Amino acid sequence: MQAGVKTNDLRTIALFDGMPGARSMVLAALEGQGCVLVDSPVRPRCAVAAAGDFLYCGGEPGPEGKHLLRQAMGTYEGWLIYATGKWMDVLKSLKPVKMITRMAYRHDVQPKDENMHRLLAKLPEGAGFQPIEGEWIDWCRQAEWSRDFVSLFTTEDYTRRGLGVLLMVDGQAVAGASSYVSYPGGIEIQLQTRDDQQGRGYATLAAAKLILMAHARGLIATWDAANPVSGHIAQKLGYQEEGTYQVAMIDK
Repeated sequence: MQAGVKTNDLRTIALFDGMPGARSMVLAALEGQGCVLVDSPVRPRCAVAAAGDFLYCGGEPGPEGKHLLRQAMGTYEGWLIYATGKWMDVLKSLKPVKMITRMAYRHDVQPKDENMHRLLAKLPEGAGFQPIEGEWIDWCRQAEWSRDFVSLFTTEDYTRRGLGVLLMVDGQAVAGASSYVSYPGGIEIQLQTRDDQQGRGYATLAAAKLILMAHARGLIATWDAANPVSGHIAQKLGYQEEGTYQVAMIDK
């Protein structure tokens, strides 16, 4: 059996069933925004999906699991790794880890557009929205706070399948929401506020606008919360909790 075979077979998603928060990221990896490695191209029993800073370990690791995970990790040490059961044993045999908790939200229940319009009615005077398109795609790459809006796309790729918006106040970008990844039928939301503009509700407004933009294109917008602030915004928008899960952060 050959380990570490790349695949874009959408049937591989079944190996990640029952993992809250994994579906959209694995689909994006299968579509080319990352990669998925399997232990066999014909009848895979285990797989590791890499997208952005995340690794997702699916199926049963078996004898090839350790090689598969090591290959997916490469030399990068910034991974957040979703590994449960036997996969966690495999991971701990490779690296010391620190566990952190995240909250997943149901992808099949979307926030209601009426609620987005209600939130956007509170847009402050002097504020407006700038779609992330054209020269704004490369603009986002220049600042640390906005880089992840487009970091997993080339400019051409973002133009084709990315979606995002910046909240502008008095002509300056103060927050934004964008597709961290895109996948068939949807986007995974990345949200960020400029450091000196925190605590003013700007992120919620940007997220509401992006959700409306996604729905207008027939896309769903999925959400995953890394911290209580993100979880609070998700509640305001109307996302429904799927459950908490733990990911391993590699301890450098």
